[in-house]
Amino acid sequence: MQQGQPSISARQLAILVIYFIMGDMQLFLPSLTAEFAEEAAWLSGLIGLPIGLGMAWFIYSLSKHFPDMTLIEMNNQAFGKLAGSFVSLLFLAMMFNTSITQIREIGDFVTTQILIETPNIMICLLMIFPLAIAIHGGIRAVGRAGETIFPLFVLVFVLLLLLLLPSLKPTELLPIWGAGASGIMKGSLFFVGFPFCELFAFLMIFPNVVQSKHRARDYMLGVMIGGLAIWIMILLCLLVLGTYITQHSFYSPYIMSKKINIGNFVQRMEAIFAISFIITAYFRSLIYGYAFVLGVSRLFKLRDFRILTVPFAFMALGYSYMVTPGIVFLNTLAVPWVLWILTYSPGLLLLGWGLAKLRGKLPMKETAE
Repeated sequence: MQQGQPSISARQLAILVIYFIMGDMQLFLPSLTAEFAEEAAWLSGLIGLPIGLGMAWFIYSLSKHFPDMTLIEMNNQAFGKLAGSFVSLLFLAMMFNTSITQIREIGDFVTTQILIETPNIMICLLMIFPLAIAIHGGIRAVGRAGETIFPLFVLVFVLLLLLLLPSLKPTELLPIWGAGASGIMKGSLFFVGFPFCELFAFLMIFPNVVQSKHRARDYMLGVMIGGLAIWIMILLCLLVLGTYITQHSFYSPYIMSKKINIGNFVQRMEAIFAISFIITAYFRSLIYGYAFVLGVSRLFKLRDFRILTVPFAFMALGYSYMVTPGIVFLNTLAVPWVLWILTYSPGLLLLGWGLAKLRGKLPMKETAE
């Protein structure tokens, strides 16, 4: 851990990882995997989960090979100062784009499903304002906020699962191998690429996590819980809605939550899922936004990253309006987007690690946990 810098505990790290992995994926991943794997989308998740765990461990191990270095310093160490700065700019561009895309997704979801008369830009503004405040507060504020809201998030998510139990139809999973091996593997690509490969953003946070013997364990536990939660969401969508509706609905988990009806009394509970989605998508945006602002300050040797929070907020507001025409267009970018992610992680990360090893620039692996 960097001396004199604000820090978070291993437990707070695990909670942030859970938020990050679930993020917007609990809303979009069921339809993306079902589009290729059909009834076997749950099997795609089951195959992708151990691969995703391996990817998460690779990202964590990089932080151990480059102790007390953020992603920016790692790139400079591996590629050299000039090339490393260029690679860092590529990572920063992706962090900014993905952070604001989360905000736009929240805006599109709220204005098409809940507050239909509300302008999208107003929802984005309402999300960006607390986002900028949290980033300005630093990683310690982010960790404490995540820890504070986590019990509410768990309660909402578990309540949703329990209320959906009477609506499950196991026959919707048949035939198990209908899409074939190729369709299942394509579905696994989305399951691994979006939630797990994007964990490289935590390379900006690992140096500020308190050293403890449980840090690696808590990090991987957070990865596993987040992955299992998304897999459960995919399985529930198939069991409740069936393959066709899951494939052809942008917001299939939200539609699934509308199916809750216990005794014609407990119903119209879709707001439960909306709360869960907004919480996780907000924290995913927050982690990416914090990593971006901190990364820019490290790249340009600024003394304090906080001076960038106001410019970031104005850029975020404008970019959230222009990043995409709408959710339909964004959904068409799923395939190229996941390939773009794989170019960064593991692509550029593996390349940097290999170059650092060849050039003898790989520091000694840190042994303390």
